[in-house]
Amino acid sequence: MLKSVQAYFESISFLRKHGLTWLLWFPFAITILVFYLGLEATSALTDFVSALLRSWIAGMSWIDGWEQGVSAILYWLFWILFRVLLYFVMAFLGGSIILLLMTPLLTYSSELVASKLGAEVPSFNLGRFFRDLGRAISLALKNGFIQLLLTIGALLIGFIPVIGIVAPFLVFGINAYFYGYNFLDFSLERNQISAAESNRYVWKHRFTSIGLGSPYALWLLVPFIGPLTSGFVALFATVAATLRLERINAQVKTGR
Repeated sequence: MLKSVQAYFESISFLRKHGLTWLLWFPFAITILVFYLGLEATSALTDFVSALLRSWIAGMSWIDGWEQGVSAILYWLFWILFRVLLYFVMAFLGGSIILLLMTPLLTYSSELVASKLGAEVPSFNLGRFFRDLGRAISLALKNGFIQLLLTIGALLIGFIPVIGIVAPFLVFGINAYFYGYNFLDFSLERNQISAAESNRYVWKHRFTSIGLGSPYALWLLVPFIGPLTSGFVALFATVAATLRLERINAQVKTGR
């Protein structure tokens, strides 16, 4: 597991050494896009609710002369409310949203890293790319659902006296495992491994998966900033996962 964590630091130097730092522009662009769309969505929702309230207030005869002031107060109350909701959405779901949006880039990044390592990478084929992309997204959604159910189960354990103390560690371990699974699967899908085979492979190397997912899970705990900038950590995690997986495969081939 420690080797997986160390691979994060190696991934940074790997990108610099092989001239792949330009990949960092993609999580930067996605971060800006998600932030912009989030603000635009809350602004549109505020305007929509305010318009409904104005029409409702206009029909109240007892509030004559106060309509504009009351409407302005309600507008700013909802403006604050929806941005607070945006904060919580990003805090709890931002990492998963950005990870899903970055799936095409992370798939491509894994192939680039593998080719730099001298691994056999299939030549680009649009049909195969979309097939692999669909597989990655469907697997990420399925794993995300299982991850959510297990996390809820672990949180419920927290209400049990004495043994409930292990709940935070269980929640962290579950999330780290599934995040690591996603990062490993970008390499596994390139080798045309089925989803069922991926399950068995990742479970066999579960400590590698937890090691790869732990830094990402820790970064998501940083309020708002963590989930919003998690795309950068996801890129480093994918590079780290590719490095670890290629080394594991090399060890298997040499019998070490």
